[in-house]
Amino acid sequence: MKFKDNTYFLYEFIQGARSAIPIFIGYFTASIAFGILALSSGLAPFEAVLFSMTNLTGAAQFMAINLIASGAVIGEIVISVMLMNMRYFIMSASLARKLGLKNNIEKAVISFGVTDEIFSVASLKEGKVASPFMYGLQLTSWMGWVLGTSAGVTAGVFLPRALQDAMSGALFALFISLLIPEIKKSYRAALLAVSAGILNSLLYYIWNLSAGWSIVISMVVITAIGAAFYKDEDNDKNEDNKDNNDENKVNEIMA
Repeated sequence: MKFKDNTYFLYEFIQGARSAIPIFIGYFTASIAFGILALSSGLAPFEAVLFSMTNLTGAAQFMAINLIASGAVIGEIVISVMLMNMRYFIMSASLARKLGLKNNIEKAVISFGVTDEIFSVASLKEGKVASPFMYGLQLTSWMGWVLGTSAGVTAGVFLPRALQDAMSGALFALFISLLIPEIKKSYRAALLAVSAGILNSLLYYIWNLSAGWSIVISMVVITAIGAAFYKDEDNDKNEDNKDNNDENKVNEIMA
């Protein structure tokens, strides 16, 4: 029985690792830029690698590095990263039903490794997702991010300072790549992004708030306004659709 259990664990683990190969490649290349940018922001090589080992948060890590470089205090960085990573609460809650975990230690381990890409792969897998599959999926993805950061740090040691500073453009490229697909779905994402940018600029340049608090306030205010405004708009559309459906049913009965 124990042999069968080990065989099952190994099989699911390998399947998860294979599913993570595209994520590994993507994370490795992106984290090279992160490693170089971390060095140019003043982090020591071991600090940059430790950052990636303990935080598998992608865009939030880039933002944190940018805040560190701007001189933000720890509270600003923590709150900004927390707000950006709020989506992982929803993803983890969704995966919890699909995994059916009862062990709190397993829940904690697996929740640490939940990212957008890992969530997509796990949620699209048919049927229940086994814990060994998640271990293979997450460990392989985590290795891609950590090894890429190590490679970036190593390259950054030999790169000229000017080239290291130029890597700061990777932060903007990353956020643009995240924003464009959402804009294609709806104009709302573009409107909210522009509004947040304008508010952040006003807070930072006009009212002279720090970079960290400007980002925090912009995210909270624009998110709250967007949620309130579009929620009411969606409710109105749903009510209109309901009225149209009821009217069509009445017409069918009368006919």
